[in-house]
Amino acid sequence: MACMFTTVARFADPLEAHIACGRLRAEGIDAHVADAHMGLANWEWRLAVGGTRVLVDESDADFAHKVIRDLDAGAYALDSDASSGATLQAPDRESWSSRLAWIALMLFNVPLPWRRRPPRDDEAVREV
Repeated sequence: MACMFTTVARFADPLEAHIACGRLRAEGIDAHVADAHMGLANWEWRLAVGGTRVLVDESDADFAHKVIRDLDAGAYALDSDASSGATLQAPDRESWSSRLAWIALMLFNVPLPWRRRPPRDDEAVREV
């Protein structure tokens, strides 16, 4: 029997479509992203062609719609760490040399190397 795909969601941003596709795959649904490359290469055409589509098999469409609704409602968002009250986020490793390199690139179109500030003990990445 041939697999017939149907559109379960459309996104203006192709990255959001890939996030939704990843969530659907994590739930065991065979999902695919369509028109993502066109949306990245020709960003001004994104809305004209209807955005980036997420496709699933017709038999999985109802469950996929529920997962997309839950994703939009924030059901899969990370909660804050109950022990410290902190949320999971990447540490700020911007240094004066990275700022200087960015300014040189913007003003003079000259890329410069820079060094990242090493993470402090309290910024160490926690393993989950």
